[in-house]
Parts: sequence; C-alpha cells; structure tokens
Amino acid sequence: MHPAASINSNTSTRRIIGIDDGPFKPKRGANRGYAPLVAVWLQGPHLYKLKLGMITVDGLDATNEALSLLDGSHGIPILLSGVTFGGFNLIDPRVVRQRCKASVIVVVGSRPDNRAVKRALVKHFPDWKKRWEIIKSLGPLRRVQTLQDEPPLFYENLGCTPLEARRVLSSAAYVSRVPEPVRVAGLLGSGLFSQTRRSSG
Repeated sequence: MHPAASINSNTSTRRIIGIDDGPFKPKRGANRGYAPLVAVWLQGPHLYKLKLGMITVDGLDATNEALSLLDGSHGIPILLSGVTFGGFNLIDPRVVRQRCKASVIVVVGSRPDNRAVKRALVKHFPDWKKRWEIIKSLGPLRRVQTLQDEPPLFYENLGCTPLEARRVLSSAAYVSRVPEPVRVAGLLGSGLFSQTRRSSG
C-alpha cells in the first residue's frame, strides 16, 4: 500500500471524499444526454469543499471526470457510491486509487446482482466487455454494519485493509447507515439538479 494511502485513525479530524451522481434524463435514441457528478470533501461531519462535473449518460467518461474533480487531492480516502454513475457509466476504482495515491472504498446499500448486470451490459452495449472488466476486477464484496439495528452496507476496498475500510465507513456514519461523504454527495446532487429530474418526468 502506498504510504499516502494510509488512513488517519483520528475520526474527529479525518478528511474523506465522497462521490455520487445526481438525477438525469433517460437516454433517448442516439442522444445520451448528461448526468451530474458530485464530489464533496468532509472533515469529520463538516463539508469544506464541493466540486461538480458532468458525465455522459451510459458513456465511459466517468473515470476521467472523477479524476478531474479529484485533481490535487492525493492521499485522502475516497468513497464511491457504487461504480456505475449516470446509468452504466463506470468509474474505475483501480485507476482512481493509482492516480490519487489514496484508498478507495466502493459502497453499496444492497448486494448487487452481477449476473443481471452482465446480462444488461451484453444486451445494450457493444463495448460491454470493457465495462464488465471494471466490475469483474473489483475485490471481494464485504459487509459492515455501520449503525446498530440498521441493515448492513456492502463494500469493496482498494488500497487499504478490510479493517481500515470498516473503520472509515463506521466512523463516518453520523446520521444514517450511509457514510456522510456519500450521503452528502447524493443529497447535493439531488438538490442542486432536481429540476433535471422534474423535467424528465
């Protein structure tokens, strides 16, 4: 593990980045449209930086857009809300970890059905092998209960140990089982781009 990827154990001063997308219009024919990508920087429970980008719905530009948003943030742990954003546009956590020299933790609320995902990719995307390779290359799916009496979360960790990942996720779950950086990124994405969602209905 790269030295910069070690995780600060002081939960009150730990800085963590969360990335999620926002609402978007469904793809219509050849016009894929765009979806917002939101990155937030939190120190403990406090938001101190926000960056916004746009990705192509069902495209393959999410990794590059995420790297653009993360420019200059080496060594800060990064939480991704899954790996698919804006439909089936994927962020490759391996590339993010390598370029940012940081731990990357992929967080999902329920166990994904990878067989169904692969069927959908094969059916709808000529380049499905490239997309599937990103999903297939992830490490084992693990589970953690971040809050007592709440359902578990599932995660994949890159650049840190499973124990370190569990500590990060549990220590950042302040008001719900979802770690605050991911929760805030999702809330801001929905709030800032809610007009997109309403107009698409």
